[in-house]
Amino acid sequence: MASLLCPSSTAKPGAALFGVQDASGHIQYLDEPIIVDQTFVDTARQQSRAPEERFRFASNCAKTGCGHWSSENVGCSLVGKIVEAMNRKAEATLVSCAIRDRCRWYHQEGGSACANCDEVVRNVRTMELAA
Repeated sequence: MASLLCPSSTAKPGAALFGVQDASGHIQYLDEPIIVDQTFVDTARQQSRAPEERFRFASNCAKTGCGHWSSENVGCSLVGKIVEAMNRKAEATLVSCAIRDRCRWYHQEGGSACANCDEVVRNVRTMELAA
């Protein structure tokens, strides 16, 4: 089986763009993911908001190389926190998602991950230097 994908990846060449945030703040999923290149990343970074705050990207799960990896639970700790905090229950029919079959969150939490996924964007924070 191919590697599972992290659905909360950063904008980087080779990442799969699979969702776009709409005006209401929800993610609208693409029918097929688009593999982004350096030109896309550079252009997206020139906008007022970071691409991770407007788009959803997926790339191979880094497992122990990620701060959200839980060796204790052998999985992503972020999805459990999202499901618990948002507490939205899965519908009988899940919204279409181009990465579900390889999504780390779906493989861990099933439909509950999907039910809580459409409001998730990365909050990219930068440190401001004191003057």
